[in-house]
Amino acid sequence: MHGAVLMLGGGIGGVQASLDLAEAGFRVYLVESSPSIGGRMAQLDKTFPTNDCSMCILSPKLVECGRHPNIDLFTYSELLALEGEPGAFRARVLKHARYVREDLCTGCGTCQEKCPRKAPSEFDQGLGTRKAIYVPYPQAIPNVPVIDREICTYFLKGKCRLCEKNCPTGAIDYEQQDEELELDVGAVILAVGYDVFDPTIKGEYGYRKYSNVVTSLEFERMLSASGPFQGEVLRPSDGSHPRRIAWIQCVGSRNSQIGRAYCSSVCCMYAIKEAIIAKEHDGLIEPTIFYIDVRAFGKGFDLYYERARSEHGVRFVRSMVSQVVEDPETKGLLVHYVDEAGRLRREEFDLVVLSVGLGPSRDALELARRLGVELDPYGFCSTSPSQPLSTSRPGVYVCGAFQGPKDIPEAVAQASGAAASAAAEVASARWQLVRREEYPPERDVSSEAPRIGVFVCHCGINIAGVVDVEAVRDYARTLPHVVHAEDNLFSCSQDAQERIKKVIREERLNRVVVASCSPRTHEPLFRQTLREAGLNPYLFEMANIRDQCSWVHMKEKERATEKAKDLVRMAVTAAALLQPLQRERLPVHKRALVIGGGLAGMTAALGFASAGFEVFLVEREAALGGNLRHLRYTLRGKDPQALLQELIEKVAAHPSIYVILNAESWTTRASRGTTPPA
Repeated sequence: MHGAVLMLGGGIGGVQASLDLAEAGFRVYLVESSPSIGGRMAQLDKTFPTNDCSMCILSPKLVECGRHPNIDLFTYSELLALEGEPGAFRARVLKHARYVREDLCTGCGTCQEKCPRKAPSEFDQGLGTRKAIYVPYPQAIPNVPVIDREICTYFLKGKCRLCEKNCPTGAIDYEQQDEELELDVGAVILAVGYDVFDPTIKGEYGYRKYSNVVTSLEFERMLSASGPFQGEVLRPSDGSHPRRIAWIQCVGSRNSQIGRAYCSSVCCMYAIKEAIIAKEHDGLIEPTIFYIDVRAFGKGFDLYYERARSEHGVRFVRSMVSQVVEDPETKGLLVHYVDEAGRLRREEFDLVVLSVGLGPSRDALELARRLGVELDPYGFCSTSPSQPLSTSRPGVYVCGAFQGPKDIPEAVAQASGAAASAAAEVASARWQLVRREEYPPERDVSSEAPRIGVFVCHCGINIAGVVDVEAVRDYARTLPHVVHAEDNLFSCSQDAQERIKKVIREERLNRVVVASCSPRTHEPLFRQTLREAGLNPYLFEMANIRDQCSWVHMKEKERATEKAKDLVRMAVTAAALLQPLQRERLPVHKRALVIGGGLAGMTAALGFASAGFEVFLVEREAALGGNLRHLRYTLRGKDPQALLQELIEKVAAHPSIYVILNAESWTTRASRGTTPPA
């Protein structure tokens, strides 16, 4: 039994599953075909229905994934073959040459500055450019460039070598070769994501014919502060500010004529999100969404839809758009449609956004063939309703959009489920291959006067679009005990973490304040950075100048800046009083309590038990099953009673599950992993 798991795909699903497995005591080999991890989520500006900054959620996970001792990243790599059986697979992986040595590169960016060759940026969907040697995006992990030999002057003509001449560490290696690796793993998880529909197939919309017709993913890059337009909503044709923007829904979804009869699940909500965010960027924008149905089915989705209509002035037109035609003089776009009364209509817009559907990634068919897993008629991974994370090949699991179109929260939930399934598969090999993190000795600062460093984050334009970040930084420099203050574009990025560690050492900082977004998501990341710099992780304070300032005072920039100064001053005052804290190891009871014996409860209990833990399953009724006992058939015509009986028998037969029926819930005490003393 091998205590490692092969993760194919480094999007949010693959990253979440990798972190879950690594924390659970398993080694993870994360294989990603692109030069960096992050997937599609890295290209998004915001997420629905909270309008959270996408990179603010993703970046801490990427940094954690990149520096976790039990996750080995194989970016710019692909799976060649998988042999063996559950618990004893052997994977052959091809690692493509980057022509940059990862062990020498410091991510300084000099090579990209000096490179003379440009090409359309795949990350920016062709709206911007990149160099022949490039990092896909600012927060990329690993922060190591790759040379595109298809356009590199040296590989084409044998000349140039400017990147090599200017690299301060000698990391450029034109002789680097592809490398084939063999990895022994116990289980495999497929998290290979999706591709968006190519709307050139729907020629009536004018995509690639008219410059002001863009896809929804291109519009995300237009909205992003790190995108080609630095967060300004501009028309590609002339760089002007569009006033009337139309979204056309179901482009590449719910259309049997093009082999895509399924709903892509996310398009309604991301169009509503884009309309709201565009309106926030420019209050003069008039957004219109042409839709068939609004499928706002998730938690908080319907309220989000209603707010878009009532608070943000998003206009919804129920119709099917038949054609988009450009005015050759103004580059305006005439949208032809039939309204609910059956009348032909025509309206002019400055910009048209096509809400493109999701499909399996281009490499999915070939990957499925190599792995020997079945696909459904649309090319997604085939799974059963009762085992939605298991593929047709034992020991190989799936999560995220490769299993079917889904939003980010569902993909993350599936990722954790797939990680739990893989962990149960290789439970007997837990801790066999793990590596312990080595930290420098902790500096004793007990006798030192406070030396505080303040790092103020732009967060793209989430903060800097409202708060005068430079003014807050300069103000921080005037505060007592502050010996260093600076501002960063994204304080949670890998290069910013390295910068913080460097400043701690050079300036002998003994307290750190970061003024950025929420400590709920980012505080563990910064504390880990302090620990790696030899500083106690609890000598850290955070000022939330995003959630508590820029977001709630979006229309009051001067007052928001003053409030941000107040928040930073409070954080600095609190930091000066911080004292080092030490962690204690407590005994952990390897038992789990599951309250509720329905389908979810029984599945959870079996998952715990399969992973090697004792489980107490408590149900208030006289029998297990919950609401599943009242269902006689599913939408697909299956008999749920057969599944119910199978689960009950598995629970009853498992020696590590103790079922307690006719029991009410009671008060629990102590904390997770422990019980109170007798």
